[in-house]
Amino acid sequence: MSQIAERLGGSKATLWTYFSSKEDLFRHVVDSASMELQRELVIELDQSDILEEALLRFCRQLIESVVSPSALALRRVVAAEAVRFPEVAQIFFRNAPARLHSLLAAILEAHMSKGNLRSADPLEAAQVLTSICHGQCFRRAAFGLSEEIESHEILADASLAVDVFLRAYGRPARTRLHT
Repeated sequence: MSQIAERLGGSKATLWTYFSSKEDLFRHVVDSASMELQRELVIELDQSDILEEALLRFCRQLIESVVSPSALALRRVVAAEAVRFPEVAQIFFRNAPARLHSLLAAILEAHMSKGNLRSADPLEAAQVLTSICHGQCFRRAAFGLSEEIESHEILADASLAVDVFLRAYGRPARTRLHT
């Protein structure tokens, strides 16, 4: 608490007026950080008419987000504390993956209605897309196998994710997305 107060330029007494315990502060930090990580991801996808290009942008941004040092650090902290504070893991899941899936599902459902995607469960489709994005770049970053993930590697993972997703949910006669 002393380090947090020092970093914010306040006192521990001030912190205690906002948070009743370290656990309460931890919950708040996880809540804020997890919402921030996914905030901008779905906006461009919702505003684009060209589905394949929008999906590629979305997947690239999602991969960039999940391999960022802040996202990896947050995920590690949440995983490490999940046994002691299961509600923190629930907060993280509700604010990051679950909220993202819900927002993405609404957008995919609109594309399904327009005939851009085959009719399917939009929430399941959203979960599939985000799962595919957690490929090689994410695994290497999560296990600390790469100092920095290069942009061309992120683009390759994003292109593969879009290709696989559109083969599963797109119209027939899909061709491979070129990078």
